[in-house]
Amino acid sequence: MSCTTSPDDLDLGTRLRRSRGRSGRVFSVNSKLTEPELRLLESAAAHNGKAVSEWAREILIEAAQRSGPDVVLVELVATRMLLVNMLKMIGQTRALPEAEYTKIHTEVQKVKRKIARELAEQTERLNSTKES
Repeated sequence: MSCTTSPDDLDLGTRLRRSRGRSGRVFSVNSKLTEPELRLLESAAAHNGKAVSEWAREILIEAAQRSGPDVVLVELVATRMLLVNMLKMIGQTRALPEAEYTKIHTEVQKVKRKIARELAEQTERLNSTKES
């Protein structure tokens, strides 16, 4: 495997500046990667202007702190639920009074996170089944 360190990566001033103001890190987490996986991570880190280790650390911590499904997924589920409910009413040639829309919207707001979490778990199960 080729080394991907450039002369800029070895600049002592940059390395010291990056570590200033934070407590010392003494624990490591390791993972073995294929060469294409390494290239993918290097590309993502470079796109964010960071060293692979710094980028990976931030991504791992962010993922660990997530308490539920992605906000975008939650809002996508909510939008889909609103659309399906409204199309159902339109398909039944019923008018959609404002009170009915408000009722639908309130119900969607109540359950959107639960449904998004269920969809995320389903996707995770499907992905883990594919990997097995």
